[in-house]
Amino acid sequence: MPAGWLLLVVLARAELAPPDYTTSLTEAAAKEVARVGEEQGAGEAEKFARRWTRAFGPTARVTYELGLAWRLAGDDAHARRFLDEALVLDPELVAARYDRGEIRLADGDLDGAEDDFRVVVRSSPGAWAGWFRMAQIAGQRGDATAFEAHLLRALRTGFQVRAVAQDPTWRSLLQAPEVGPVLERLVLVYQGPEVLRELGEIPRE
Repeated sequence: MPAGWLLLVVLARAELAPPDYTTSLTEAAAKEVARVGEEQGAGEAEKFARRWTRAFGPTARVTYELGLAWRLAGDDAHARRFLDEALVLDPELVAARYDRGEIRLADGDLDGAEDDFRVVVRSSPGAWAGWFRMAQIAGQRGDATAFEAHLLRALRTGFQVRAVAQDPTWRSLLQAPEVGPVLERLVLVYQGPEVLRELGEIPRE
């Protein structure tokens, strides 16, 4: 029996349960799924998660961590299955919404990705990650108004354009007639000409 599984059994049988016992137990299991996935692979993480679920019932957090383990392993099809299951259990689980949104976006499902990222920005408006993806979706649609609004929120909450300077999608947005001028202007104002050059455009004098 793996050490992590034994620890969970001990916790389950403890006479003095912590005040938020269910949450503590679930978080411990989620961390164990992540650890097993990193050290032994997603397949072993799935075995652990299945054993835990049989004993304690399904939870969104454990199911999400299993989806993330498969995503980190490079298997988006498996990841999507478990992310979908996690979101049936908890439709507001932001981490699962974000990861599923990324998979949908990579698959070209802009509407589905937008649905997920809308939950992300509603739940975490002070984090840039959801806003930057909302901006990307608007940019790919050629919606300059929405692109500017979302990109402004991303920039004001910490988004660094350097992070996507080599991304083909963002490079193509800079060349797009509808949103390219907006992207150029905002990058110049918020992060300067050097960052704009990295994205692929030399600022005009």
